[in-house]
Amino acid sequence: MARRSLIPHLTILIIAGCAHPERERSAVVPGLALHFPHNPGPDTIVYKRSIARAGQDSSAGTRTVVLRLVRSPEDGSLLQVEQRFPGGGGEIVDTAVAQLPTLWAVAHRSHQPSRTMRFTFDSADALGTVTAIRPGGDSVATVRQSLGGPIFDSNVIDLVVAALPLRAGFSTELPFFIYERGGRVSMPVAVRERAKVGFARLGERDVWIVSVGVPGAPATVWVDTRTHSVLRVRYDISARALSFTDERVTPLRG
Repeated sequence: MARRSLIPHLTILIIAGCAHPERERSAVVPGLALHFPHNPGPDTIVYKRSIARAGQDSSAGTRTVVLRLVRSPEDGSLLQVEQRFPGGGGEIVDTAVAQLPTLWAVAHRSHQPSRTMRFTFDSADALGTVTAIRPGGDSVATVRQSLGGPIFDSNVIDLVVAALPLRAGFSTELPFFIYERGGRVSMPVAVRERAKVGFARLGERDVWIVSVGVPGAPATVWVDTRTHSVLRVRYDISARALSFTDERVTPLRG
């Protein structure tokens, strides 16, 4: 089920060469260590997506997440996360590249029916281009947004949450990059509860239920307490009176 990444190996090496070697030793949030493997194996995870609107649930396809380890002579190990999901009247393909094991954002690409975005990140700025795709000709804008320090990519919020040292009463604030909101966005993250929850394909699991204050679309993430896998993610978009939920259908390893 795995698909080839849209970013060739050479491109990743070039992107990584712009980053700083000290990233490998530095946490994005000082004093907050993530529990993410230093050397994760390749993995493909499929989530079933559903949308709830006016009390009615409907199927909305799937979100496929492909994780791969890539290496750079400058930065060592990097995690590439490619996601494919329906949106904008077609398919959106987002590819995030992050340092290991800190998940410090290095680069991001997004291919959407109406636009493409390309960014690289350092501790100071997000640099890139946003291209609007139009019948009469594409329009390209150069982007430079201040970050004010290390950052996570908002396209991997669920992976970052699952890697946190979750426990009863845990809470923190994390910086994520959102281009549409000017760059750096601080989001509160808190463990709401630990509970036994039933899942359609995975049965009953012991999970941490975590809230994330995503502006305009607060999220809830269900994280397996034993494997640290993301089992379900829900975003509630009040302005559009809808929510969408991704629930894992790929079996858990082990």
